[in-house]
Amino acid sequence: MADGRLLLVGGSGYFGARLAEALAGAWDVAVTVRSDTPARAAWLAERGIASFRYDSSRDAELPGGDFNAIVNLAMPGAQAAGKDADAAMAQGRSTAAACLAALREGRATRLIHFSTFHVYGGNAAALYTEDMPKAPGHPYGKTHLAIEGDLTASDVAERIAILRPTNMVGAPAHKDLGEQAGLIFLDLCRQVAESGAMSLRNDGQSYRDILPFGDAITAVELLLRATSGWNNLFNLGAGRAITMQTLAETIAVAAPQPVGIGYGDGTDAFRSPFTVDIARLGALGWAPSASIADEARRTIAAFTA
Repeated sequence: MADGRLLLVGGSGYFGARLAEALAGAWDVAVTVRSDTPARAAWLAERGIASFRYDSSRDAELPGGDFNAIVNLAMPGAQAAGKDADAAMAQGRSTAAACLAALREGRATRLIHFSTFHVYGGNAAALYTEDMPKAPGHPYGKTHLAIEGDLTASDVAERIAILRPTNMVGAPAHKDLGEQAGLIFLDLCRQVAESGAMSLRNDGQSYRDILPFGDAITAVELLLRATSGWNNLFNLGAGRAITMQTLAETIAVAAPQPVGIGYGDGTDAFRSPFTVDIARLGALGWAPSASIADEARRTIAAFTA
């Protein structure tokens, strides 16, 4: 018997699909979809996961009845926020409002909301803690920070956990990746599958905190089952930053054949090592342990197939 019903808002996307698959073993999982695509429809049919139509631009309420918990993944991405900041803000706030309404109406007992590490802004710091000052410059970070404010200021804030993931990477559950298809991890794995080589546009010396999907899934499972201390704001990361060169080399090691790596002369932010403080989530018993190489191996195989 399932432990209860879960609604994953936006749960058919890149990370959401993997999360839905992982949770479906113990829970009665349903996801929301904005529109049908062949890849997502086939994935839903193969996994036997229920789906409900939901579009924040036209639907005021979340579909599907009552749930033990809601996981909100349906926030606008960086590309969408960059193209139309006002529309992204409206979309995100409308979805958050629907989640809050479900809590107030007793349709769910808790909400796990996915924000982003980018609420801290683009300037690198030596240490990122949940309570440090935040100054995002890009509309993506501004949108997520505003929605965090809506949730933490609500009358049901004690029933909400907010996660700020860093760069999550993993093998896709299906091939409809949307805007996420351009993520550097997926791009590099696709290059390996298609050409047996990798080429980065940058010099490889910028740092990122890279978290495999398996660790993010474990964090959600922990928050769903925790009886105390779960209703807080948490950094979700590996707790250490690596260079893009190290990421590329890790993917190369996971490849089934030797892989050459080329670098460009581009640069971006985060040119110095930094640490994302994950002690608050660690106090609940969470410890990242998943392997980037394992996810790379699975991703290369998926693109090869």
